[in-house]
Amino acid sequence: MKVIKVFYPYIILFFLIYLGPVKVGPITFSQVWKIPLFVFLFWQVLIKRNDKKLTILKWSYARATKNLVTANFSVSYFYGIVDFIRYMMFPLMYEYAYRNIKNIRKLDKILLGFAQFIIISGIPFTFKLLKSKARDTLSFEDFDSYSGMFQNSHGAAITTTTAVLILLAYIKSKSTIIRFPKLNYALLLYGVYLIYLTYIRTGYLMFIVGLVFLFLPKKLTFKQVMSGLGIVVLVGLGFYILLESNEAFYNRIFDIRNGKQTAAGSGRLLFWMASFELWYNGNVFEMFFGFGFYDLIMHIYQKTGLPVYAHNEFFTQLGQNGLLGITFFIGYLISLFKFIWKRNSLPSYRLAMAIFFLYVSLMMTQGGMWFELDIFMVLVYVKLEFENVLRKRMMKYG
Repeated sequence: MKVIKVFYPYIILFFLIYLGPVKVGPITFSQVWKIPLFVFLFWQVLIKRNDKKLTILKWSYARATKNLVTANFSVSYFYGIVDFIRYMMFPLMYEYAYRNIKNIRKLDKILLGFAQFIIISGIPFTFKLLKSKARDTLSFEDFDSYSGMFQNSHGAAITTTTAVLILLAYIKSKSTIIRFPKLNYALLLYGVYLIYLTYIRTGYLMFIVGLVFLFLPKKLTFKQVMSGLGIVVLVGLGFYILLESNEAFYNRIFDIRNGKQTAAGSGRLLFWMASFELWYNGNVFEMFFGFGFYDLIMHIYQKTGLPVYAHNEFFTQLGQNGLLGITFFIGYLISLFKFIWKRNSLPSYRLAMAIFFLYVSLMMTQGGMWFELDIFMVLVYVKLEFENVLRKRMMKYG
């Protein structure tokens, strides 16, 4: 009975994520279950209990609400409402988790368990027991990338990378909640293998950025510098060997699709230029409030032949939500950085900073909101705040 109690939430979560891309009328199954979740969180956090907000939450709520006011909201109201709900998830989940998770140890178990679950979820897909339901924007005829239970390979790369780094952080700190250390080391290696199988450069970059900030010491010694250089050389050598021995990996890194060279960065530069051009040619209202998501992807489609967003959150916000949107986004990033920096003496500081910078690297190379990543960020930053509250209590009574 105890085993069932531990595992059944993960089984349910697996199928909720796995069936996410399945169409249910005009929307997806992912939207079907996230809308009731949003309503529940909204009721619990903003209506039932409307407490004083942290600065990061104020910026988050402003960033989400901005999606409801754009120059062409009457045309793209559906996308505006969807983005409002998506961007509201982070602050709502943060407040709900902070109020309902009673202690740090319980939170640690949830955070570590979720990270382990994300990695373990890849097993039925790598062993061909299940077929992914992912729907990638771009198809690659010359290789298959790992998508697992996620809606696309990018989602798999982003979420698995974060899970691996969190598992590594717990192993590195020799946490007492780590049971069966050797099994977790094996799980860590398997997670790294899954990141590689995604063939997503954004995931590779996030992994490297996360590793740097997870292991970056406050004061560098000569020994640490030399060790760091040694690791860089080993990683570089491994990267070179992969390029030389794996054609699929080489093609993905250098944007060779179906035997043809594509635009640098999967056309990102063209997407950015199209987004900036749309904003720059708008009237005063459009420049301040943006054109909305639909107009943005249609403009990029006219310029590149692909109906996609800008693949950079700064340019996406500029075209979609104008100067106000990008102001709220930058304000959110600055407030989040300050939130972490003010807690730099706490045990979870290094992990929180690693998650922050891998998130920034994601926003610069891809953008968007990723639900599973939001869950990880919520749990990590709530953990950091729990430690901050505990420190204040100890200082008060100590």
